[in-house]
Amino acid sequence: MKFKIKRPRPTREQLHGMSPSEFKTLLRRRGYTIGRDFFKWGCIAMYKNRSYRFRWYASEGEFFVDKSCVYHEFDRWANSTEEVITIYNWLEGRE
Repeated sequence: MKFKIKRPRPTREQLHGMSPSEFKTLLRRRGYTIGRDFFKWGCIAMYKNRSYRFRWYASEGEFFVDKSCVYHEFDRWANSTEEVITIYNWLEGRE
């Protein structure tokens, strides 16, 4: 039995005017390593030996970026998140 996992992509309002493909291009230009199926499997990117999780939920209404600890100390997101940044602060470079 084959099936597809579908997750809704973030809207332009959540991404501050960018489309999802423009957002992926921005990540690549900033040096993040992302997969082709970025929006399907958790929105996780790698940058400078750290993982970054980009998450949005309808209940919160805001887009957040979770910054993990160093990769070799990473256990799981519940234990390894060092800071949570709003997407607006992340876009402005206030990490």
